[in-house]
Amino acid sequence: METEQQHFSDMKRRVYKIVLPVLALSLGMSLFLSVNEGLLLTINLILLIGMLFAWLLLSTRFPLVAIEWWLLILAVIYLATMIVQGIYVQMLDLGEGSLGDFIVWLPLITLAMFLIFDRIQAMIANAILLVVLLIPAVPVFGRLRSEQIESLILFYAGIIVYTSLAYFLHQLYRRRAEQNAMLRFAYIDALTGIANRHRIDNWLIEKTEAGERDGFLFSVLFFDLDHFKDINDVYGHKTGDDVLRQLAEVVGKEVGQGDLFGRWGGEEFIVLTDTGEGPAFMLAEQLRKAIENHDFGIAGNVTASFGLSVNRPGDTAESVLSRADERMYRSKQAGRNRVTGRTMESGQG
Repeated sequence: METEQQHFSDMKRRVYKIVLPVLALSLGMSLFLSVNEGLLLTINLILLIGMLFAWLLLSTRFPLVAIEWWLLILAVIYLATMIVQGIYVQMLDLGEGSLGDFIVWLPLITLAMFLIFDRIQAMIANAILLVVLLIPAVPVFGRLRSEQIESLILFYAGIIVYTSLAYFLHQLYRRRAEQNAMLRFAYIDALTGIANRHRIDNWLIEKTEAGERDGFLFSVLFFDLDHFKDINDVYGHKTGDDVLRQLAEVVGKEVGQGDLFGRWGGEEFIVLTDTGEGPAFMLAEQLRKAIENHDFGIAGNVTASFGLSVNRPGDTAESVLSRADERMYRSKQAGRNRVTGRTMESGQG
């Protein structure tokens, strides 16, 4: 969970690093092209400097939450200033019918609340923002013309609509994330991070069905760590777990891009490769040697015994796996640390 939160924070930093220069450039061009004077000019300069300062902090270890709060304060200042400018200058003094083009930033600000806070806090924050922006309009509401009132209503309604939309998108994202997490739990081995038995079962069914339908050829490499119980008994289960994790890394680096690799259970692993016995046997030998030559730390050197089977007409997932399992035990009986196939067999070393 902590790793996922850190990943999300890093992602937000990257997004802010892209968005802030764009916003600063937009504000800078607005200042250059406009004839703003007095308080409005001062506020816009403060906003520009504030955004650039936040952008610089993003490249440091300064807490992201503090930077986000700083940006939030700048956004509220911007909206509050512009709503006052829009009502009292644009509408009342100049008689214009709308608040101005600053409202294009409203969706960005309301949606950003859901990046900074959780969904309930973001709803509350946007509700507070709505109240703050309503306050300047209350004293002069009766002095506004109908089209000006309509513009204000659309502005305030926009806050509600964008907040509601962000809330439901947040809910949708959270449910999708939960579904992905459940799917990952269903198909990924928690200890090693590779495919689990349930996923391997599905792979075997898919491949045997493809073999029956299309003449598709694949091989099953079923292997088991030798004397793994002794490792647990002598060094403890923590060391045993570390050996399994290291083995998953070693084998994962050796298998081909199209090969499928997973943990069947305990110290048993399976590789599925879309080849016949010859290439599959060479792959099994490659894996056997990689495991044998790897230093597993406290546990020292570890070996594995392999059984190899190739699908044939009439096979089921159970039958092709059963042959590989049987040959793996023949490797055990023959002295371990070897590969046994239908017609091929390796010796130790």
